[in-house]
Order: sequence, then structure tokens, then C-alpha cells
Amino acid sequence: MMSTPSPRDEENHEPSERKDWRESYYFNFVDLENMVSGFTTIGLYPNLPKREFVFAVFHEGERHIYFKEHESPFSLETLQCLDDGCLRFQLVEALKSWRVFFSSPGLEAEILWTGRFPAFNFGRGSGTSWEGHFEQSCKVSGRIRIGGVERSISGFGQRDKSWGPRQWHIDRWYAFHAQFRDFSIGLRMDIVKGVSTVSGGVSTAGGSIPVSNVEARAEYSGAAIPVGAFTRILCQDGKEYVVHSKLLSASSFARFTRRFPGGLTELVEAMAVHRLGENGETGTGLLEWLSTSFSGQ
Repeated sequence: MMSTPSPRDEENHEPSERKDWRESYYFNFVDLENMVSGFTTIGLYPNLPKREFVFAVFHEGERHIYFKEHESPFSLETLQCLDDGCLRFQLVEALKSWRVFFSSPGLEAEILWTGRFPAFNFGRGSGTSWEGHFEQSCKVSGRIRIGGVERSISGFGQRDKSWGPRQWHIDRWYAFHAQFRDFSIGLRMDIVKGVSTVSGGVSTAGGSIPVSNVEARAEYSGAAIPVGAFTRILCQDGKEYVVHSKLLSASSFARFTRRFPGGLTELVEAMAVHRLGENGETGTGLLEWLSTSFSGQ
């Protein structure tokens, strides 16, 4: 079984002196019945200083994406830094529940993530994105108002927390969350200088089993953005999962690009429907791809 994080890890950590040291909070959700999905994240860079705020909702063929960078000093001593006036994260109970508030013209939301399985430490990974990282499968409930029309939200989602130096401009990574009725899968595969590293696990109410190997293939339909994926997952207990995935809708993704002196990095984050190959069970969750094009290659 994978270890569980400390309640203290819900708070901010003492940063190193590196400029790329980052504390991050992340949440996603899919309400399959209402076909509404989204994700939100806050990234804190105390040594730059900079805070990044993202809130994205996908519904009825539309994308609503809020992205702000605030470049000013802030304190890590309290969780007040998780509020920029539009987006706010509130800890309700450590390792149990968080509430997220968002308010802007045309879009308002109040969403609660409540753990349905224990949080688990993700493992070391490739050493490029965290010193510490944990994830938790959640039940998601709340309300969202889009264009004056209010809808309730009920579904599943995943949350994570990480801290440490973050190197965005690696060869590529593939992240995958799948929420099924009795278990969930959370994993990431990094490719750094041609070397593949897998981290993550399969969670149930009884704990989490580490993932040992991943085979993943993005699926396209004539466009630059993937429309789905095939993922084969092998766990340390010998259990294998084969999952066929497709985007929840043609618009249920966000694409971010960032230039740097050595090239260009692109991140595509999509909310998806998953089908388990073993018995055809339907689940929901995340597909995420990062890739870097290096100058001169």
C-alpha cells in the first residue's frame, strides 16, 4: 500500500531558494449527467514572487477559462494567499474536504470536494515536478451559475497537492485520472531526456496500490488536439487495467503554451469519459498531455 500524507501537508511548506520552487493546489470534476466539467489550480512561486490562478468550466460546447498571474509579494504563512478576489480555495477539513469559490461576470461557482478514498503519496516521480505530491479521489457537489442560469453539480473528481521545484520544459508527460464506482486511478508518466518514469496508484476505500508500468497512446481525428486515449496500466499487485477514453465533448479541454529561451512547451488538459476494457464500466476524469519543442530540433 502507498503511504498517506500528513494533515500538515495541506498547508504551505518552507520553500528552498530556487526560483522555480512552487506550491500548488489542483482540483477537477465531471458531472456526466449534466455534461459539465472543469478544473481549477493555484500555483504559488514565493521566490519570484508570483501567483497563478486558473478556473476552467466546459459546458454545452463552450469553454469558460479564467487565467491570472499576480506578480507581487505574498505570504505562505496562511492560506489567505489562495484568494485573488475572483478565485478562492478554502480548507474545510484536512485530508477530507475543500471548498472552491469563483465569481466573475457571467460565471459563479461554489463547489465542494469531499474525499471518497484516502489521500495517498504519489511517489518521487521523475524529480522534475515535486519534492512532495499527494492525490485524492473525491465526491464533488455544489452549484454553478453560467449566464444567469444556475445548475447543481454532482459527480466525481480528483484533487492533488504538490510542492518543490517545478521544471515545466521537459520532453513530455502524460497524466491520467479515472473515477470508477469502486476505485479510481491517478497516475503520471514523465519522459525526461528519453527516460520514462511512472508514478501514481489505484485507490479504493482500503488504500492505494502503486502503478508500476503505463502504456499510453493519444488518439486524434484530424486535429492537433487529441480526442481520446488508450491507456494500459499495470500495478504492483499484478492487476492490469485497460482504459479507452474520449473527450467529454469537442470543447472540454484547455490548451496552454509557454515560450522559454530553449523552445516552446504546450499543455493540453481535457476532461473525459473512460471505458474500462475488462467489463465496459464507464467512468470519468482527466487526460493531460505536456510536450516541449526544443529550438534547433
